[in-house]
Amino acid sequence: MHKILPLLLLVILLVFPQGAEAQQLDGDWADVKQHWARQDMEAVISLDLMSGTGENNQGERVFSPEDTVSRAQLSAVLDRAFQLDYGQKRFIKQPLASDYYSDVENEAWYGNSLVMCAINNIFETGEVFSPNQPVTRMEIAQAIYRSFSAKGISVPMIMMMPIYEDTNHLSQEDMNAMVFVSNTGIMKGDNHYFRPEQNMTRAELAAVLMRCVSLVAVDESSSGKNYQVPAGQTFVVALNSNPATGYVWSIKNDKDDKIIAPVTNTYIGSGNQSLVGQGGREYWQFQALETGTTELKMVYSRPWESVQPAQVFNLSVTVIPEPTTDTAVIISNNKIARESDYMSADLNIPVMSGLTDDRIQSEINERWEKQALDLEQKLAADIEAYVQFNQQNDFPIRAYNLTTRYQECYQNHNLLSLYVDYYQYTGGAHGITNRQPYNIDLKSGQELALKDLFKTDYDYQSIINKKISDRIASGPDIYFSGDSGFNGITENQSYYIQEGFLVVYFSQYEIAPYAAGFPEFKIPLSDLQDGVKNEWLR
Repeated sequence: MHKILPLLLLVILLVFPQGAEAQQLDGDWADVKQHWARQDMEAVISLDLMSGTGENNQGERVFSPEDTVSRAQLSAVLDRAFQLDYGQKRFIKQPLASDYYSDVENEAWYGNSLVMCAINNIFETGEVFSPNQPVTRMEIAQAIYRSFSAKGISVPMIMMMPIYEDTNHLSQEDMNAMVFVSNTGIMKGDNHYFRPEQNMTRAELAAVLMRCVSLVAVDESSSGKNYQVPAGQTFVVALNSNPATGYVWSIKNDKDDKIIAPVTNTYIGSGNQSLVGQGGREYWQFQALETGTTELKMVYSRPWESVQPAQVFNLSVTVIPEPTTDTAVIISNNKIARESDYMSADLNIPVMSGLTDDRIQSEINERWEKQALDLEQKLAADIEAYVQFNQQNDFPIRAYNLTTRYQECYQNHNLLSLYVDYYQYTGGAHGITNRQPYNIDLKSGQELALKDLFKTDYDYQSIINKKISDRIASGPDIYFSGDSGFNGITENQSYYIQEGFLVVYFSQYEIAPYAAGFPEFKIPLSDLQDGVKNEWLR
């Protein structure tokens, strides 16, 4: 009995953490204790991703787990969870919520978060936002998918088309989002139904958020590596743990508290928690305070034992400066929406301003606009023959659709990197998206081929080919094989630049099935630094 008591006390301390690095949560929320999502709700509260909704008649705090999530609540949650920022976008004046939606007051409690969501294209911008309207599962899937894209977060996953009975009517954009959240495990359907139009409860959203946190968290695979985080942001370290064994993770080294500092930690068990002895994961949140590099060391041990720890986690953390506003150009959106009986067009065309050379700037803007309008004109011409033929043969007519979206990826004084997705539906089981990269030399206005990034004597192709081949070898089942698969990059290989990465990608069906979307391969620029020309990265 005397031997069991210390272990029980340790488990209690782990589940009910004390001190500056944790918050006591269990028992504080009257409607959380017996709920199926209790651990997820306590975790999102601890990580400051969600908060309670008030108090009940007994003065106890409540989370309201079965209440539906409103659009206003979702905007605030996504802003916190993904730490949305201006990215490469710059504004002449401070953007306000009323700049994007007429039914939102600038002083609204979620106003600043909604601005960040609008800037990052998380929600569709338009006349109204309807902040109190409950969000559907499809809207949440789309918003999460866009949040990952806006932050440039690449998630390894097995690409396959989920089979649901209620998703055949989805647009291509919604289908892409559904495939993403389903394949990553963020949101799953049940009994072959995804339930896209069903509203989501706050408890369900808490579970979804923690799956997102798990995907982007630093984990055991990063031990011994360097991790970069902008000053002012937080990051999460997620490590496997099993409190039933008496083992617990703790910070062991004298890290520089001026550079990073622990904020909180929480534990979530996995699987059926009614089974004694099942493990889970500990989530440690840290705040990046000021620029510099420090070593974070954590050990997994029983505190009362004077032996070597069972596991050690080491992470070199480099806090980089917050994104600067000193960029060459501003990219704004020219939105064109048109609809006829048999065709709809939703065009979002990038518009550049701020470049010192007006001629080059005009040429670039005309190029972007012409590409979108030419495609719209071509589809409009095709639809006439299509409608006429189907009417004559008494065939059903499915309306054509053209949608364009752009994503800014990187910018400095010499280089602008973005891509535009041109989606068109012209009948059939699904539409097709063409992702067009624009990597532009801001001095000449010329587009840069992949080879233009590198010094002439640098064998970038061999290095990139090996990295892509190694990645494919780790999950070959999702790619075509033989002559239909990956056989090396070309001089005109599609790519774009993200902060710190060269992203090489392939079109739909090029090296993998349609369900794989656009296979992307992120290569750290540090691995190519010997060959990259300096002017493109400074």
